[in-house]
Amino acid sequence: MNRPAGATVAALAFVALVGCGAAEPDTSSGSVPPPDRSPVASQVTAAPPTQPAPPTYLELRGADGATYLSTPLHPDPVVRDADAVLNPVDERPAWWGESGLPGSAETVVVAGHNYSQSEAPFRALRVVRTGDLALLATPAGTHTYRVESVGPVAKGALLSDNALRAQVPGRLVLANCDVRDGRPTDDNYLVVAQAVVD
Repeated sequence: MNRPAGATVAALAFVALVGCGAAEPDTSSGSVPPPDRSPVASQVTAAPPTQPAPPTYLELRGADGATYLSTPLHPDPVVRDADAVLNPVDERPAWWGESGLPGSAETVVVAGHNYSQSEAPFRALRVVRTGDLALLATPAGTHTYRVESVGPVAKGALLSDNALRAQVPGRLVLANCDVRDGRPTDDNYLVVAQAVVD
């Protein structure tokens, strides 16, 4: 696993906490298997984007092209609450409405829950590898990003005031609350990717 480089972490300091304190959905099984890279059916077509637009669907693919996560995004963007916490309303990841649109000159952020006792799509962030692809579908086409770094970042680091908060054209950040060995941690887990230019 790769930790984001110091400059990357500092540049991502604008990302607010994902709502890790949210109550987990009640499950009868009590535990879930760890995330893996088992292939799933792709739901995204590679239509060239025509303009910036809000994302509606996310897929993660390995270097071999196999899709291992395919999930719709919540139709409403997530915004910070009164405590400056990003807390998606359900298990679906959501585009952070204060971040950039895919195809814009700003960093795009998608946040999602990660539970220790139940399923959520962003549990898969733990198995993302450098070099994997992230595809963000929008009504205006699909944007493709290559993963540059993955790893945990202390939650305090995400809220710190830092001069390196510059928006990076073509950058995608996926964020959740880190769960390791079935237990929540005091970290967020980030996947940082950059747009693939054909």
